[in-house]
Amino acid sequence: MENNEEKTICVKKKSALPLWICAGVWILAALFFPMYRILDIAIVAVISLVAWLIAWLVAPEYKEYYTVPRTSTGNRDIDALCRQIEAEASYLRTASDLLPGERELFSERLRSICDTLGKIAKNLQEDPSDLQDCRRLASYYLPEIHKLCDKYVFLIGQSRKDAEGKTARSQLEEKIEDTFAGIDSALQKQLDTLYENDHLDIATDIEVLNQMLRRDGLFENDKDTK
Repeated sequence: MENNEEKTICVKKKSALPLWICAGVWILAALFFPMYRILDIAIVAVISLVAWLIAWLVAPEYKEYYTVPRTSTGNRDIDALCRQIEAEASYLRTASDLLPGERELFSERLRSICDTLGKIAKNLQEDPSDLQDCRRLASYYLPEIHKLCDKYVFLIGQSRKDAEGKTARSQLEEKIEDTFAGIDSALQKQLDTLYENDHLDIATDIEVLNQMLRRDGLFENDKDTK
């Protein structure tokens, strides 16, 4: 494969606050307590560990974006399809990050779909025989997924502005959430099917190779039986 384009990836990282708090515990302990006894050191170690754990649980995450080379298969159709799938995954991930905290369950659903789409794109790069299945996914399903996600974000924005029609909007939101649960499951099944196809291809390649070895008298099991 050759690198001819670039793509942006997002990496989530924890704040360094827990480490600073842990260090602060030791500094304060050294100022107010004698630190030459093993018991004192053990007590401060336990306190600093508890402080670090609490700070780690509440410390906010932050995101860093990196530009990395995009791998090319040399097949324009496959590369274009992978870009389309990755772009949709990136859009859904952005939508997930923008949803309010009370929609965390739906955010997790979107992130799950993003992860599955990323795996499908990666599998397509490694196995071009999946092109037709992935093309059907990109042509029919991804546009509808995008449209439904847009409508969900719009409904959330409307429901936070006024209370009129709240019941109707809530019902629509629930329908979309249920639909995305089905989409998540369907994409997982699609990915499993692609993996199964890969396993069948590998098994076929192994059998063909074994037959060639047997034909040429090079298969070890055949030698053992002579």
